[in-house]
Amino acid sequence: MRSVDPRFGFPLAPTLQEMQDVIREAETPTKPVRFAQIAQADLPPAEEWQATAILVTDHHCLAVSMQVSGAWEWRRADGGPL
Repeated sequence: MRSVDPRFGFPLAPTLQEMQDVIREAETPTKPVRFAQIAQADLPPAEEWQATAILVTDHHCLAVSMQVSGAWEWRRADGGPL
């Protein structure tokens, strides 16, 4: 990803730089990552959130959307069923 050209123009350049910094941090975290928190009943369809981790509040575990037998489903981070 190229850096934002400072000649791009004010006031858009600082906003673009901030967005770019957020994307870089998501790609290569340098600090702990905060996960979305949701109850199991409210989990979105796993196929719409592929390769995503969510903290499941009512089970006190991290769930990961993964492909199992060709279908996407939510599993505990240790691979067990949710």
